[in-house]
Amino acid sequence: MHFFDVTDIMFYVERHTTVTGIQRVSFEVIKRMIERHGLQAVRLSYWDRRRREYLSMEADFVADMIEFDPDVWSSVFYGRGARPRVGTAPTLERYRNHPLKYHFHYLRRSYHALRGNEAHFTKQGSSIAEWNSFRAGALPEPSSKFSDLERKPVLDIAEHGDHLLVLGATWSINGLGECFQGLKDQRGLEISQLIHDLIPIITPEHIASDFSEDFYDWLKASSGYCARYFANSKNTARDLSAFMDEIGVVRPIKTVPLAQDFQVANGEAIARSAGLQAGSSTYRARIDRNLGLRRDILNLSKMPFVLVVGTMESRKNIWRLAQAWQRLSREGNLDLPKLVFAGKPGWYNEDFNQLIKATGNLGGWIQLANHPTDAELAYLYETCLFTATVSLYEGWGLPIGESLSFGKTAVVADNSSMPEVGGDMVEYCDARSIDSIYAACRKLIAEPDHRTALEARIASTRLRSWDDVTSDFVDLLVT
Repeated sequence: MHFFDVTDIMFYVERHTTVTGIQRVSFEVIKRMIERHGLQAVRLSYWDRRRREYLSMEADFVADMIEFDPDVWSSVFYGRGARPRVGTAPTLERYRNHPLKYHFHYLRRSYHALRGNEAHFTKQGSSIAEWNSFRAGALPEPSSKFSDLERKPVLDIAEHGDHLLVLGATWSINGLGECFQGLKDQRGLEISQLIHDLIPIITPEHIASDFSEDFYDWLKASSGYCARYFANSKNTARDLSAFMDEIGVVRPIKTVPLAQDFQVANGEAIARSAGLQAGSSTYRARIDRNLGLRRDILNLSKMPFVLVVGTMESRKNIWRLAQAWQRLSREGNLDLPKLVFAGKPGWYNEDFNQLIKATGNLGGWIQLANHPTDAELAYLYETCLFTATVSLYEGWGLPIGESLSFGKTAVVADNSSMPEVGGDMVEYCDARSIDSIYAACRKLIAEPDHRTALEARIASTRLRSWDDVTSDFVDLLVT
């Protein structure tokens, strides 16, 4: 039996309605493991905070999902308290699993709408018109078809030699490490942990100090119950090996590079085909791809743009990228595209925020796409000129691979794991040099033939798929 820990997913959907790379990794591997071995060989498991118990459940609902759906996961874990996104008021998504908070902020928004306080809604990325439009519609009642899903303690059903694979970030979850240690000692579970990165201890200046300390303690303690580790890149494997040497522990470390694929809501992988399905009219496909997208997302593609995907935090180095763009905007003979940041606000980003405010989004050269859905993100990938990932450090670099899957090259920092993802299909730069970032971006903008040559190289390259990732996990778990 293979147990897949989904505790981090349970905690994530409690507060969020979009998906990050870590949740996508877990979902894709679990789903493909089910497809390969069947539901009888795969179960999900999670740490129940209230009961202080590690529970297991069947994975049927994962097999039925086309993409990672936060609403489904929320219903599984929170039942009738989980309000579906379709019935959630604008700006209140974060409270949809907390009825009392949701009701309080709903009344608060209604009060400001009644007073005509547009500024209140602008700060939330919304408007009074959007709020009133929502209130004029029907509010569906929260419900869950998963309320009767059977949950069993893992201790009651696990057998010696069963595998527990932890794919997500569990290092800040109180009590879970001790639980894993008990499962190993009492039931002989073979526990494997996927390490996405060692960023909290490699670049602690970009992380809250208590998080870095917690991560260090967790990683050290995990060596007591982990039979092996997986790393999502050769660079992460090197970092983990160096850490294990420092604490004097020897554990097998297997590298499983992540995919360069991208999945969207219609269940079709968009890779190089730009979402145009075989046999369909190009015009019809263009109409279909725009359905359901927010107007502000569609507006971004009216002018040529370069796309930056990810949480807007200091480690992503977006202040230096913005400085390079400001320099580019001063060149009168350059046909400069806009720079679009697609993601959510993150840590320690005051320098970027101050620059944006002081310059009026660099005079309009920079635009933001807050919390895009997968379908909206796919649209932005499809319609951009190229992408940029100039992070100071990455564990893998999903946006680089996703860009390649759309046939788009990128400006990529030449550090950590990112060259493993970009290969010879992107333009590299030194993340710590504004001059280098500027030169790389300018080359892809001013030399379209060079950009086309890189795109041709992408088109002739077999990119790594989630099936490849799953195959590696399956093979390595039995060795």
